[in-house]
Amino acid sequence: MHVLAPPAAAARAVRPRTPRTALALLLLVASAGAQSVDLFVSTSTDADLSGSPVRDSDVLSHRPGLPAAFALPAEALSALAGDPTGSGLHVVFGDIDALHVSPGGLASDGLYISLLSNENGFLDGDVLALSQEGASVFRSEAEFAAAAGASDGNVDVDAFSLDADGTIWFSFAEDEASAFLSGDQPGSIGDGDVLVWPAGQSVAQIVYTEAQIDAFVSAALGASTSTVDTRGLARDAAGQLLFVVQSPSAHDASVFTTAGGGALLDGHDEASFGFGADEELDALSVAPSLWPGLAVSEPRPAAGGSFSFEVWDAEPGAPHVVLMALDLGPSWLPLAGWGGLVLADDALFFASAHLLPSLTVLPDAAGRASLALDVPAALTALDVTAQAVCLGAGASASDPLVVELAQ
Repeated sequence: MHVLAPPAAAARAVRPRTPRTALALLLLVASAGAQSVDLFVSTSTDADLSGSPVRDSDVLSHRPGLPAAFALPAEALSALAGDPTGSGLHVVFGDIDALHVSPGGLASDGLYISLLSNENGFLDGDVLALSQEGASVFRSEAEFAAAAGASDGNVDVDAFSLDADGTIWFSFAEDEASAFLSGDQPGSIGDGDVLVWPAGQSVAQIVYTEAQIDAFVSAALGASTSTVDTRGLARDAAGQLLFVVQSPSAHDASVFTTAGGGALLDGHDEASFGFGADEELDALSVAPSLWPGLAVSEPRPAAGGSFSFEVWDAEPGAPHVVLMALDLGPSWLPLAGWGGLVLADDALFFASAHLLPSLTVLPDAAGRASLALDVPAALTALDVTAQAVCLGAGASASDPLVVELAQ
């Protein structure tokens, strides 16, 4: 067990030939089999993952066929959102209802979310952009309502995906009366309908009705199915739509694709995520890159208490050091994973850099490691921002997160 001290105190311290045609076929099959997609997801309720609690405000990564892992815990989103109200505490978001991550220099350069409820000055129909500079409205609820012709002007964005050219794919949480769009019912957009809002256009259109989504899922499962609601959307590199639905309950945490007229996305069925009980997904994104996930056991540990940094999906056996600072800063060391080291070069950062041996962990065969720390009893309120860095051959950085000590 290590003691986390304030900056000043811490500073002290021969084979048969294969015919060419057959070889070509083998290579084609191998190439096709190797092609898969990594995902980011969020759950609709709190859950259990390999014995660790998962909140509906956490974002998980999922490699095909492997258990999910933390990628953007709520404390990472808080670190990015900051303290816009000056309350002294970082924004803590509730349920993440929609999610998209675009390729970027830093992972946070293309991070978008929508929330289940109105909170922190944002509406449940807003799509927010999160970055090193904080949280801002990317598209407002009013803009989505206008694009869909929603008669009451009040909508809740339930799924969201963004193409490279700015085209938006989305779905609503509830049925909405529309002045000019019709899904399965005249003058109505269903909560299972998928809409597309082309870049540069003011009006969206329905690309798939809920009945068509039902047909895709029915084809995938080989049984007639009512999906009730489309809960998450993403687009793969081939342009196929990936989606999650509310029903049937045995597959409300499975990911489907429109490819081939409807199929389960290989390696992303509900059983593969590793949840401790039946769970439901309500946010989805293709993952353009993955990083070692950094999470924390307690976001606001009391003075005299303790907490642990938890490393997930890391390179087994490779040293990972947990560095700390008093705030985020511009990226000054490009690294794989998150894209760079984004901790401020302040007193706490240099103190933690001098304590590398005691802040270094070795992930086990599952890519997990834990670093336990004590909070000094006399410590006054202090925000600590942390990021894990892999010192192995594949040097990479984790998500940054904030821990609010003694608060």
